[in-house]
Amino acid sequence: MKPATGHGTGVLFLALDTYGRIGGIQRFNQRLVAALAAISDENGWSGPIVHVMRDRPADIPNIAPAAITAFGPRRLGFVLRSIAAARRCRILFLGHINLLPVALVCKLLAPRIRLVLFVHGDEVWNDPAYRRMRFYEPAMARALSRIAAVSAFTAKRMQHAFGLPGERFRIFPNAVDDIDRRLDPKKGSRNILTVARLDLHDRGKNIDALIEAMVLLKRRNVECTLQVVGEGPLKGELASLARERAVEDRVEFLGRISDAELAEAYARACLFAMPSSKEGFGIVFLEAWRHGLPVICGTGDAAAEIVTDGIDGFAVGPRDIEALAAKMTLLLDDPDRAFAMGEAGAEKVRTRYLLRHFRENLEELIGGLA
Repeated sequence: MKPATGHGTGVLFLALDTYGRIGGIQRFNQRLVAALAAISDENGWSGPIVHVMRDRPADIPNIAPAAITAFGPRRLGFVLRSIAAARRCRILFLGHINLLPVALVCKLLAPRIRLVLFVHGDEVWNDPAYRRMRFYEPAMARALSRIAAVSAFTAKRMQHAFGLPGERFRIFPNAVDDIDRRLDPKKGSRNILTVARLDLHDRGKNIDALIEAMVLLKRRNVECTLQVVGEGPLKGELASLARERAVEDRVEFLGRISDAELAEAYARACLFAMPSSKEGFGIVFLEAWRHGLPVICGTGDAAAEIVTDGIDGFAVGPRDIEALAAKMTLLLDDPDRAFAMGEAGAEKVRTRYLLRHFRENLEELIGGLA
């Protein structure tokens, strides 16, 4: 990829947070920074300029792949420094739609800069349960050269809500780390795993439906344990539900755990389940496939775009407790099929969703803007 001539060859990336919190968008941002640094180095460009509004300097790791400025409470500093940086860059990547006003000011002062917004899910669906569209955003969004959406589902939702032309969108899937281990889930395992932040706006993950399914499995004498990884306000609510439904002995809340402990939880599990109705992509299913697990997802969001029903997992109605319990039972009672589905998922990750695919997609996106 050759750098474009004129108006600099630099890339500016603006994010709300990247290293100071744990979540799908934060992981995406980290991968984007690393990929931008590598592409810039190979093409002889100056390294990417990365400004993070909410992170504090202490949040940025010493091994960060690029020079990153974390502004913490200095919001005005973030805006002014970003405007100044934009004047010597040709591409401005935005990590969240909340940064559109800053991008528009940058565009006004540096008219030749190309604006690209990454969108991940419910932040652009205009769903009042998650985030309402600001009245000014559709007009501002017309200044964007590209909108990189992690799924066709999210692209269509935003296109409809914002009244934007379809050709403005590009599908830019999420990615996970390489599979560096032999997949060999424990054949005798009866653990069902789910992973979520358990914030109040995560009710759409439908962890409560998993607990209700555990009630049915207990009545039918199906031995298994549901392990819930995550910390947040919903944890107490879900624990109360498990007690009320008399399955507290079958539901374990592991809280927030380290990456090493999470890997152990995946190794103990025989399947991953999250019948969500709010996935903008479904990276949790990629992570489960990395560990060789079959998955159960919901049918009402982008997860059904990622999971092939009956091949590498099952897609069920998010509130269909009977169907959810039936698919859980099937995978628990047929470990050979569960293993085969997990292997199929791992192969899908290897061929579509690794870091090299992420970087190839980024290079294509940048090349299309040159």
